[in-house]
Amino acid sequence: MTAQATPLKILSLDVENMLRVRAVRIKPDGNILELTGRNRQGKSSVIDALWAALGGEKMIPADPVHDDAKMGTVIVDIGDATGLKYRVTRRIKKKDDGDWSTSLTIENEDGFRSDKPQQILNTLIGALSCDPLDFINKKPKEQFDLLKTFVAGVDFDAIAKANDTDFDERTRVNRDAKALRTRSDAIVIDETAPTEQVDEAALVRELAEAADKNGAVQRFRSEQAARRQRAAERDAAAETARQRIAQLQTEIVALTDQVDADETAAAELRLEISEAGDEPLTVDTQELQAKITAARDTNAKVAAATRSRTEKERLAGEAAALEERSDTLSKAIAARETEKQEAIARAEMPVPGLSFGDGVILLDGHPLAQASQAQKLSLAVAIAMKLQPRLRFLTTKHAALLDDESWAALVRLADEQDLLVIAETVNSSRPTAVVIEDGHVRGAAQQAAE
Repeated sequence: MTAQATPLKILSLDVENMLRVRAVRIKPDGNILELTGRNRQGKSSVIDALWAALGGEKMIPADPVHDDAKMGTVIVDIGDATGLKYRVTRRIKKKDDGDWSTSLTIENEDGFRSDKPQQILNTLIGALSCDPLDFINKKPKEQFDLLKTFVAGVDFDAIAKANDTDFDERTRVNRDAKALRTRSDAIVIDETAPTEQVDEAALVRELAEAADKNGAVQRFRSEQAARRQRAAERDAAAETARQRIAQLQTEIVALTDQVDADETAAAELRLEISEAGDEPLTVDTQELQAKITAARDTNAKVAAATRSRTEKERLAGEAAALEERSDTLSKAIAARETEKQEAIARAEMPVPGLSFGDGVILLDGHPLAQASQAQKLSLAVAIAMKLQPRLRFLTTKHAALLDDESWAALVRLADEQDLLVIAETVNSSRPTAVVIEDGHVRGAAQQAAE
């Protein structure tokens, strides 16, 4: 069997001894095949058997064969508008240990039988299947995960992970930048503070020199006082000598010599006093001390302003670097988003106006949850057909949830899309419905599949 461009349809379905089905033969009439009846009668088993036949071993339930049988069989006849017809036969044999084995054949009316039947079926129904009503009831994230399979070459999870990482880092960077800006702005610089420091050491040296000078003055005073004291003592000695001259004539000569000597010494001292000149002026150290105190205050202000300015510039610089990093992260996130959106724009989406939001599907720019039931149904059918474009059918086990208006919309979509919808309901009163009872079609002869 070779792949054909012409769409294929299910022409008939025979199920025997599968799950709850004993023997069911159905030939769809029109684009809606409604399976109805009470619960646990085999409606779902018909749909499960169809998918077991077409979808590969992964679609076969754990215990597929009817309890009282050794083998289950599903036969699906499919064909296209040109008259080509193929028969798909899936047989499942129950083993003694409770396990099972299966076989699959595809043949045409001329007896051709494919040696790779499942590969052919996979080209007809695709790698995925979708119950449209199940899709509508999925959570937004599950809908998103299914729809993103239409966008080739885009790893949504990797993009989301990278964006989350960059977003977290950007949040931290922005927080740190804000903290640094706050600390920088909180630093108050005394704008009245002098911009240059006073040479405090020079003033200290000047004070030391003044102290030395004042010490010399003090020593000068002391020396002068000592000289005056000695001169006065010599004067007293001379007077004593004069008095003794009158009393001690015998000592006149000696005393006269002593007088001359003392007077000479006194004269020399007075000469030294005269030659020493005027007493030098003292230096006002209090003024220098006040200048030093003022210099220290000025220098403290200059140093504080310099430290504040340096710290402010450092914090502002670090904040600017973090802000630049934040901008880089934002651009990376935006670039990935642009790349994703460009890939989405190139993708062949099931319906116009369909796009991706943050983990949700958007229809015309709004979350799918806000769409009408008719819009959701139309989208779900389009997605189901996009996933299996060759074999024009879809199944749903949830049609009992549809009201009359939604059912009419499903019928209309089936006719518009020219596809077979196999829908399971509960005790439907529609005359076209196929009633399943106890594993058979009500009113049909209980016959085995060919």
